[in-house]
Amino acid sequence: MNEGAKAPKGLLRRIDDAVFAVEQAVVAAFLVAMTVMVFLDVLYRRLVAPDSKLGTLAARVFGVEDEDTRAFIDHTLAPWASAAIGLAVLWFAFWTAERHMEGRLLPVKRGPLILAVLSAAGVAALSWLMLSVESKWVYLILYALAALAYVAVQLRKRPDAWQIRTGAVVAVVTPLFVYSALTWFPRGYTWSKDMSLMLLLWVGFLGASVCAHEGKHLRMEAFEKLFAPAAARWVRVAAFFATAAFSGLLAVLGYLYLFSPGDGFYHIGSVFSEQTQVPDWIAGLPVPIGFGIAMVRFAAAGISAARGGEYGAPPVDETLREAQKAKAEMEGAPVEEAKP
Repeated sequence: MNEGAKAPKGLLRRIDDAVFAVEQAVVAAFLVAMTVMVFLDVLYRRLVAPDSKLGTLAARVFGVEDEDTRAFIDHTLAPWASAAIGLAVLWFAFWTAERHMEGRLLPVKRGPLILAVLSAAGVAALSWLMLSVESKWVYLILYALAALAYVAVQLRKRPDAWQIRTGAVVAVVTPLFVYSALTWFPRGYTWSKDMSLMLLLWVGFLGASVCAHEGKHLRMEAFEKLFAPAAARWVRVAAFFATAAFSGLLAVLGYLYLFSPGDGFYHIGSVFSEQTQVPDWIAGLPVPIGFGIAMVRFAAAGISAARGGEYGAPPVDETLREAQKAKAEMEGAPVEEAKP
């Protein structure tokens, strides 16, 4: 590590790290939201389905053709059998997890069974809530519980940049989610796939700028190896600035595509999904935002590389580091840091 890396971070780097922490919080929240939305959609479909998958299977196995008997299986036997099977699966999952741990999941005996019962009760309560309350309120309740749990963990463990991440959840993610739920979440859960697809766009383009911050983007390193180390450094600088220019071009095109007077999505007023009525320009907004932030970061990486810094450089390969360390110990030589 060079001397500059040991110095306190400057204002611009601290701002960049703060933006990065906000991006991480948004991407993580959207990934969780996508998962929950698809899960609730599947669960709701089964709750309101007139038949039972387990009942259908049982009817086929035992050759039941009478409609009254089939209805009795679907509405009486199958729900209880499904609950028993689900409880057994949950117990086996927690029991397996405990066996691979050094201690117990709970500081009491029968911990896996207790956790299985609590989990089953939670699913039952969620099912009742989904059948009794509008979907937007279900999502708001689940989000409130998840956000409180996240903030509590951050306050207890206090990892790096926990203040920024907590602030991002409270001041950015929460208002966005509440506004979205109250404005665009219709009744039912069939719209979850459209909403998940829109969130996937945000995750993809914000994830691209996150990779630029961490140096985990794709790069053409083979070309650099054709030059001497001194020249390769400037090739790397040129590559960073070329990537910054390309990202800036895409950011401008994305902005014009959304906000161009007359024919931009913002002025047309088209919607991304007929069910949710989310405007098209909101679904496309991550394009100029993601590429705009990436442009700034690639330009900063080019400046850093020109000055001998490591901003935007790929992370050190931990496997390579350990291999070099083991080899050096075997040969009795000093350990060299793995090059990024």
